[in-house]
Amino acid sequence: MFSKKAVAAFFALTMCLVLASPGIAAEIKSFKNLSFNGAYVDRHPTPVHVFIPFFKEAEKFSNGELTFNYFANNTLFPEREGIGAASDGRVDFSTIRASVFPGTMNLIGVMDLPGLGPNAIVGSLVTQEVIEKFPEVTAEFPANTVHYVSWTSAAYQIHSLMAIKNIDDLKGKKIIVWDAVGLEVMKALGANPIRLDSNDTYLALSKGMGDGVFCPMAPVRSMKITEVAKFHTMTNLGVSAFNMMVYKPLWVAMPDKFRNWLKGEGGMKMALAAGKSLEDGQVADIKWMEEQGHKIFYLDDATRAPFIKPLNTFAETWLQDCAKRNLTKAPEILKFVRERILFHTEQMRKGVYGSYRM
Repeated sequence: MFSKKAVAAFFALTMCLVLASPGIAAEIKSFKNLSFNGAYVDRHPTPVHVFIPFFKEAEKFSNGELTFNYFANNTLFPEREGIGAASDGRVDFSTIRASVFPGTMNLIGVMDLPGLGPNAIVGSLVTQEVIEKFPEVTAEFPANTVHYVSWTSAAYQIHSLMAIKNIDDLKGKKIIVWDAVGLEVMKALGANPIRLDSNDTYLALSKGMGDGVFCPMAPVRSMKITEVAKFHTMTNLGVSAFNMMVYKPLWVAMPDKFRNWLKGEGGMKMALAAGKSLEDGQVADIKWMEEQGHKIFYLDDATRAPFIKPLNTFAETWLQDCAKRNLTKAPEILKFVRERILFHTEQMRKGVYGSYRM
C-alpha cells in the first residue's frame, strides 16, 4: 500500500500538470482542494485560528467552488525543497522562510536579523509593509509565483532539558536550530548548534542528541517538544519571516471574483491575524506549561544584555552581504523596517492591537 505522504505528493504533482494550462485548470480543477502548505502542524494556533477559518470563509463565499486542503510543513515535500516546490507547482499555496535558503531572498532576510523584531504582531505587520513598499523585495521571491501574504514567528526562545538562566549556562550546550540564521546566532552565543528539520526535534531531544532547541514558543507544545524540554529561557532574540506564495498559473487562471476575495482576506488582514494567533498562543502555552511544572525564566536587562551584545554585528554583516550582491536598496529597507517596528511597537503599547505584555 502507498503511504499517505506518497498519495499526497502524487495528488499535488498531478494538479501541477493540470495547472500547466490555465484554461484546463479552470474547467477541470474548479479550484477545489487547493493544496495549502501552512508551515505548521494542524494543531498549531495559526492553522486553528487563522487558516482553518479562512478556508471556511472561502468555501462560504464561493459556494464550494473554492476549497483548500491543509498540509503541514514537510508533508508534501521537505522544507528545504520549498522554493522548487512553489515554482514548479507541486503545491498551490506554499509557505517559504528565507532563513532556510541563505543567499536567495536576501532583502526580506532583514526581518530575520536577531534582536530586531520584538514579537509576532509587530514583526508580521512590518514584514507585510516592507513587501508592499519595495518591489525589489518581491523581485527576489521564487520564479513562477505570486506573493500572497507574509508574517513572522513569535520571538525566539531557548527550550532546554536543563535550566539555562544566563549566557554562561548556554556555553557549549548542543542546541538544535531549524535554519541558517539560528545556526549563526547560537554560534555567536557560544553554543554548539545542530541543524535539523523541525519535525525531527522531539525525537532528537528525547534521545539525548541535543540539550535544547532555539525556536519560538508556539511550535513547542504543538510538536510535543514540551514532553522533554521543561525549561524555557525567554531571550526574545528576534523573529523569523514566513512568506506565502501562490503558484502563478493557478493565480492567473482564477476568476476575478476569487482573486479579489483572496486579496481582501490576505495582506495586512491575514498578517495581523497570524501575528495575534502566535502571541495569543504563546500566552496560553506559557500558562499551560507553568501548570505542568515547567520553569519559565524571564531575563532582566542585565542578564539579557550578554545575549544581545554578540548579535549587534548581524545588521552590518547583512548590509555588507547585500552590497556585494548589488542590492542597493538594503540601507533604505533597514531604515524603513526599524522605523516601522518603533511605530507598531508604540501602537501595541497603546493597546491598538489588543492587550499584550510588552
